[in-house]
Amino acid sequence: MTENNTWRQCISPASFWRPDYSVDSAWLAHGPFAFWLVEAARPRLLVELGTHRGFSYAAFCQAIARLNYDTKAFAVDTWRGDEHAGFYGDEIFGGLSAYHDRHYSGFSSLLRMTFDEAVGYFEDGSIDLLHIDGRHRYEDVKHDFEQWSRKLSDRAIVLFHDTNVREREFGVFRFWSELAKRHPHFEFPHGHGLGVLAPGSSIPEGMRALFECGPQPDQATSIRQAYANLGNVVRDDWIARTELTAARAELDSCRRQIEELGAEIATATQISDGLESTTGRLRDQLAALSDAESRAKTLAETARTQGNEIARLHNE
Repeated sequence: MTENNTWRQCISPASFWRPDYSVDSAWLAHGPFAFWLVEAARPRLLVELGTHRGFSYAAFCQAIARLNYDTKAFAVDTWRGDEHAGFYGDEIFGGLSAYHDRHYSGFSSLLRMTFDEAVGYFEDGSIDLLHIDGRHRYEDVKHDFEQWSRKLSDRAIVLFHDTNVREREFGVFRFWSELAKRHPHFEFPHGHGLGVLAPGSSIPEGMRALFECGPQPDQATSIRQAYANLGNVVRDDWIARTELTAARAELDSCRRQIEELGAEIATATQISDGLESTTGRLRDQLAALSDAESRAKTLAETARTQGNEIARLHNE
């Protein structure tokens, strides 16, 4: 029997790249797949709805830049947060935009607006890769997909994050199950779940193996396990770098404390040296006073002796 190794077509050297931009994110577990996906799908236009800290989007952009693809990319987000991601100020957008502008501004743009506001900026049938990762209630994710579906090309791939979360009113898994009944799909359960959908009439050549393996349990399991393991490496690497950064910060703090203690010791030493010098001078002065007192006593005794002698002579 010939062994079916179709699943190996879903892994390439790109799957082993190390992310350049690393922040805390559930998407860390999907970084390796993001690299392979861009390579395999070769999108002409990529749009991400819901970027937050930006790990997934930065991974897409890193792949585009490294592969030298002629891809235009857009990230859409208000960067204000929501009930699921939490609310925050401008610090997250500021950090992401600074990195983005230094590395990817030649082909990528950050659109700070709502998804509904951004949809009008794109032509119908133009988007080859759409990542939906906004607010995660069933009604929200369904609205986002339906609102943007007319913008998808016939070879589009759509990603849904958090397909494996069933808490905090998340409803992505419900909508995903509806779509999966109608379109070619593949799902990763790790990293909160990632659904990969091919809703168009044509599947990119490089992506066909993934969807062919989906209905084959052994093949699908091999792909899922491979990317779960690769994702764990990325996650562990981020944890190690974070801990190293914290350790370096603590070491720098200890060094500063040592320097401050050294300065305090030097000051104390100077004070101690000053006190010793003053004590020495006081000792010398005390010795001089003692000598003077002894001489005074001697003179007084001599004076009394002479006085007594003069009195005796006078009486005679």
